[in-house]
Amino acid sequence: AHQNKHEWYAKRKSRSARWETSSTQFNLYRVEICLIILGLAGSSPVRLGISFESLRQFRDDHFRELVGKTTGQVRDDLIKRLTSASQLSFAEFCTRTPSGGQYSQYDFGPANLFVSHAWDYNFLELVAAIEDFVEQNPGGGTYFLWIDIFVVNQHIPSIPDFPTWSDVFKSTLRAVGRALFVLLPWDKPIWARRSWCLFEFFVACSCRIDLDFVIPRTERDRFVQSLCANAGNTFLRVAAKIDLAKAEAKYQSDRDHINHLVRKNIKFAVLNSKVVEQVRIFFMTEAVRALRMVGLSGEQHMNVLLNVAEFQMEVGELADAENTIRAHIDESERAGDDISEARGLEMLGRILMRQGPEQYEAARQQLDRSVKIQSRILGDDDLRVAQTRNNLASVLEKLDNDEWALAMYQKCLEIYEAHEFEGKVESIANIKGNIGNILMKSEHPNTNDLERARCMFVGALVKFVQIYGRNHEKVAIARTRLARVLSMQGKCQDAFEELWKSAKIFRHNFAEDHHRVVGTFENMRMFLTNANEVYVEEDCLQPGEWRFETGDIVALQIGDRFVVAIVTSEPQMIGGSQEYAVQVGRMMGTFGAEQLRAICGLTTLRH
Repeated sequence: AHQNKHEWYAKRKSRSARWETSSTQFNLYRVEICLIILGLAGSSPVRLGISFESLRQFRDDHFRELVGKTTGQVRDDLIKRLTSASQLSFAEFCTRTPSGGQYSQYDFGPANLFVSHAWDYNFLELVAAIEDFVEQNPGGGTYFLWIDIFVVNQHIPSIPDFPTWSDVFKSTLRAVGRALFVLLPWDKPIWARRSWCLFEFFVACSCRIDLDFVIPRTERDRFVQSLCANAGNTFLRVAAKIDLAKAEAKYQSDRDHINHLVRKNIKFAVLNSKVVEQVRIFFMTEAVRALRMVGLSGEQHMNVLLNVAEFQMEVGELADAENTIRAHIDESERAGDDISEARGLEMLGRILMRQGPEQYEAARQQLDRSVKIQSRILGDDDLRVAQTRNNLASVLEKLDNDEWALAMYQKCLEIYEAHEFEGKVESIANIKGNIGNILMKSEHPNTNDLERARCMFVGALVKFVQIYGRNHEKVAIARTRLARVLSMQGKCQDAFEELWKSAKIFRHNFAEDHHRVVGTFENMRMFLTNANEVYVEEDCLQPGEWRFETGDIVALQIGDRFVVAIVTSEPQMIGGSQEYAVQVGRMMGTFGAEQLRAICGLTTLRH
């Protein structure tokens, strides 16, 4: 199984000579090189892993050298030094060590658990995390771990052909069948900021293999402490801002290849949501385990209940969340802790609100009780009271009690703006958006209300750009809202340009058939159809984007996507028949330039 790499390559090269074309020979050569890089040449099936016992033995044998070192440093200072003479992967080096040698005792076999980690992790903590996972999941046999520094040849500096390499890696991971993602530290995992870890998660999702997450015992203790101290939702706040498009890699070329692969297949917004969903489920499970811990004081147990309920709510387990938070409220009442009870009532209101319209009135009652208790104890201008009042305003808006909701939002905004330095920037943006929506709700909003709404949407847009940058989904949503109020003010040109910008952001984050992409393009088509004066400013266009007009047709391009519209009230004979012309005018789709010429009967395109 582990024959000499050079003999294996020579045999494959000889076989490739029988192929008829040089391109086929070259493709085979690329696959061979990728297999050698992975350290997988000659293994069957195409994967190797170090046994869990051998990993622990490696740690014990080299403990003094490993103390305080990251996985990347272990790779550079130890793995590469041990294999420098042979220029092999550590797995190949060990399997070729003569019997009786120090490294011949390490056991390698077909990998059945892929370990995703960042090289910035402390190596001993990484091993400890894997130990905890194995103890919790003993399975029916030996774990053979696919850990890159042990099974990949570390002496080959770069990947010669990323597309071919990624195909080989995908096949390898599918054969392994299970992936373990190590999160360090628990409240801001480095893993979520590394391009290669993103790539591994992306491939694991594509292969639909089993996914597991783990944190070492020390990090679990920190997590439980945060639950007990009423800070367990720290991760929920961090997770909400995960943006894998900003992940980093040692080599820019690797990052570019990975980002291109994600954008082509799944889009970052979708991948972000998958990561957040999976990790939230993991931490919810850990939080539920914390509830069974002994030795918690009454206050600690109430805090854990509150945080567990929030985790359950965030992953959609609303019935469990309701049961958990009612247990928290009961304990708070027995302890005579009014503030803890008020926080429980607020959480109950949020959970009921998510259960649907039939629970909106019940949610309002719980939130109203919470506001009254907190206002009596903390004062009407306290930040925590404002947070609860904001949730109450939200449910009032859902109940169409817009006047009361608007007054509540305005009060919250005043308090939040006074506390902006405390991290309430996103809350301010959300409230401004909500106020703008209410101001536009009436069938015939007056000029003052529309201008107030426009100011609110502009303020929300500025805040979202400040938090997330210019290409985030929330920025695109804010631009769409702004476009709506601008159109109601009769500012069609400005409205269309906001839609244009939001369309580009949505296409950056989502697939072509996503409802936000489709909806934005439909809005753009309606603008083109109904407003003859709409045009696109030169500074709104990027390289490769253009517009043209001819007779009764306007077409706009964003990337490879065109919006086509008829702009006359009485469509003329275009492209063969009036009926077909109207179909073209209502159409939104992806056309090549030649197809567009044929559809519209054009001989030239005016840029």
